[in-house]
Amino acid sequence: VLRGAERLPARLGLPLLAEDVIETGDDGSVGITFVDNSRMSLGPDSRVELSRFRFDPVTHDGEFVTSVERGTLTVNSGQMAKQSPDAMKVHTPTSVLAVRGTRFLVSVE
Repeated sequence: VLRGAERLPARLGLPLLAEDVIETGDDGSVGITFVDNSRMSLGPDSRVELSRFRFDPVTHDGEFVTSVERGTLTVNSGQMAKQSPDAMKVHTPTSVLAVRGTRFLVSVE
């Protein structure tokens, strides 16, 4: 986990912040569960920035924006995307995906 100039080892229960960058090594992978029950998995040699995340547990309103620089990203959307279909977006070097369904896969070479 890259947080500014600091590199933190990933561990169970590590709180993530908006603008954290998640990187995996050549043989690495990681799974992340967010407070709205969205689940994200990154495959080997991936780099994903958590650009924005905010979630209201009462109204399920929020915003979830990620940027995939390289690698693979699989997402099962949670309560936020079910409440507001435009709340979840994924940026890649060549496109912006607005999440309408509950599952998707992004691969960036």
